[in-house]
Amino acid sequence: MGWLRLLLAAIVLFEHTGGLRGYAMTGGAIAVQCFFIISGFYMGLVLNERYDRPALNRAFYANRLIRIFAMYYLFLALHLAVFALVEWQGGDSPLGIYGDDRIGLGERIALGLLNVTAVGQELPLWLRIENGGLVWTSQFLGSGAGEVINYMMIPMAWSLSLELTFYALAPFIARRPARVIAVVMAGSLLLRALAAWGGLTGDPWSYRFFPFELALFLAGVLSYKAWASDRLLWQGKAARLLAVAVPLAILTWPWWAAGVPEESFFTLPRLALLALIAVGLPAIHGWSQHSSTDRAVGELSFPVYLGHLLVFAMLGVLPVFKDNADLLTLATLLVTCALAWVVVRFIDVRIEAVRRGIAARAGAVS
Repeated sequence: MGWLRLLLAAIVLFEHTGGLRGYAMTGGAIAVQCFFIISGFYMGLVLNERYDRPALNRAFYANRLIRIFAMYYLFLALHLAVFALVEWQGGDSPLGIYGDDRIGLGERIALGLLNVTAVGQELPLWLRIENGGLVWTSQFLGSGAGEVINYMMIPMAWSLSLELTFYALAPFIARRPARVIAVVMAGSLLLRALAAWGGLTGDPWSYRFFPFELALFLAGVLSYKAWASDRLLWQGKAARLLAVAVPLAILTWPWWAAGVPEESFFTLPRLALLALIAVGLPAIHGWSQHSSTDRAVGELSFPVYLGHLLVFAMLGVLPVFKDNADLLTLATLLVTCALAWVVVRFIDVRIEAVRRGIAARAGAVS
């Protein structure tokens, strides 16, 4: 499912760049939720087939942390280096906000530390600046929380915090019977429904609050359980048609789901697409699991996700892109993919070697 992961990363890129003539497929929020389902599938897979017993939990945690933080710190260092260069040349960059006294020094330090931990990076989405300090808010858009997120050097990294939270819980959930996972998933959906009934439907509640998003991660785990229960079932012609239906539904979203509000989770088109992703993942995995090309393409998705805003900002200052937003979006996509390939080819391959060594020493199934 590497091509699907790269497609979803491209959707997030389109969301931030304006897309091509306004075409951005599902938009970033739904793309991120699709990523959560895929993450659940993979965690179900590795925890039931590779790290298949509690004794291997430590190796699982070590490898997940290395996987996330090695790439994250690489791109964080790249962002900081570029921002520092911009500041040194007298320009304006996200680093400059730390010299502003709109909030106290202690609060600036705390926000700065969130860039290091990654865990907790969704917290600025619930904070706004008021009277020289930070106060809680229940809404992101229009509340001033947009100012606070500017203290994060890689704004998209809030989703890594949700991923890491799920990884912490996954060994205690993903190996459970499907009925137990389904009960926890139902509880998460019920909690979201009660919050929506109480009016908590907008950003960040719509896709950035972990207790609500847990249902999507678990939908992915259940998707893995469905694949594991009858693997041959997911390799036939009908399964391949289902696999093709997933990217087709994503690409055509603007036409069959026109007018669906992005902040509303409980809409028929959104629920239908998320359900299609969950149901279609076994078919996609059954088709692509032995494809080295698909695997290589999928490896590009994480660095594309982390690096595209920096590339977009750097290309955006060039005169050739000043009056051509579509050309800028296309160039950002191509340059970001090229950067991702370089990172995977020369850096990530070494990270993966370390991870394989940890798994082998722990006795994980190869």
